[in-house]
Amino acid sequence: MKQFFLLLVAVLIVLPLVAVAGPAGDAERGKIVAGVRCQVCHHLHLESKLIGPGLKGIFNRAPRISGVPFERWDEASLDAWLKAPRTIKPNTKMTIPPISERDRADVIAYLKRDENSLKEDK
Repeated sequence: MKQFFLLLVAVLIVLPLVAVAGPAGDAERGKIVAGVRCQVCHHLHLESKLIGPGLKGIFNRAPRISGVPFERWDEASLDAWLKAPRTIKPNTKMTIPPISERDRADVIAYLKRDENSLKEDK
């Protein structure tokens, strides 16, 4: 519960600062959004599990959690998952406060970047 409130505070403080205009699918903005929204439970630069699976190289990879009906994580499946993970897998432990369409597009653009770009983020 404490993590949820810390996440909520971070979202309310940080996202307005980065919400200055940028095109949908902005990977640089997605890096910031993912740092605020995803990094609480996921490693962004490792494949190893934190609370949830690591997100490094997730784009076009097969889901590593059982019961997810996607063959691979692509734009459509990531968007659906980030929008409402419990509609995809009702018993998932993943909970996420509502995330705007723009934020989802930016996070997906960040996750979609090539391996060399991800190494630069370390």
